[in-house]
Amino acid sequence: MRNKVIFFCLILLSLLTIVINYYSFISHRIQKLIVSDSAMTSLSFEYLEKELPPIPNISIAAMPLSVYKANYLLNERRVDEAMLYVNDAIKVNPHTYVGEYFNSKINLIKGQLDSALFYGKKAFIGWPKNINHYNNYLDIIEITRDTLSLVDAFNYLSPSLKKNPDYFKRFYKSLNKIKLSYLVTKYEDLTFMPKDSIYGTWVRAYNFPNQVVYDSTLIYQFKKNDKLFDVDNTEYKFKLNKDSLSFLFKNNPSKSFFNVPIRYSPSYKTFILYNVWIDNQNNQTQYFRKVN
Repeated sequence: MRNKVIFFCLILLSLLTIVINYYSFISHRIQKLIVSDSAMTSLSFEYLEKELPPIPNISIAAMPLSVYKANYLLNERRVDEAMLYVNDAIKVNPHTYVGEYFNSKINLIKGQLDSALFYGKKAFIGWPKNINHYNNYLDIIEITRDTLSLVDAFNYLSPSLKKNPDYFKRFYKSLNKIKLSYLVTKYEDLTFMPKDSIYGTWVRAYNFPNQVVYDSTLIYQFKKNDKLFDVDNTEYKFKLNKDSLSFLFKNNPSKSFFNVPIRYSPSYKTFILYNVWIDNQNNQTQYFRKVN
């Protein structure tokens, strides 16, 4: 009788092992699909809910699998449903700070910036080596335009993470984005450019509060004989109309090859060129200040 019990237990244990291994195999296969679906366009919450087995409930990196379901729900703006899976993930592994991370994302979606910042910082401080926590925190810092917090966040990183190009590139990108957010782009005193005022050397410039940054790679010199020289000292002709500036061929001044709207801000001593063509698909607004 004892041998039969032992035999039965061994059979049961073998079956359980087979089931667990099978579930683990299926789970790992789907986890690979999730990782490859970084843009979250190929899979869906419904697919994960149906295909992910009940065990294991964590990934090979100790990340609760509920996190992935919450991510897809947030991608579909199903915030309340996502929170249920976030709470489940916290119970499975509270040491990953995944709860703070998703609380931050959810509050950001709801427009609750202070709460998003609070939880985002907690997630980053708790687990800075998770680059999602880092990126989320920097997303919020960009919105608040807080350069001091941005520098503090980068300084908080370990030396190895600071050397990681993904972390440094994101820091540098965020720093530039915050700086550019202060760029003056609205001018209340715009008027037409007086022709007598355009003569001289103009350098591309970026107007910030209490600061002007010049870009010497783009310079125009306007002469009184309607000659125009660029940064390479190539000579053209120009024609200033009431509301537009035309660039003309030197040898054929009756033909315009470049024509853009122009306005002038007396308070900033800046002229603005609109819809400047820079390649086959893009144009931009450019700002210039006179240097002499």
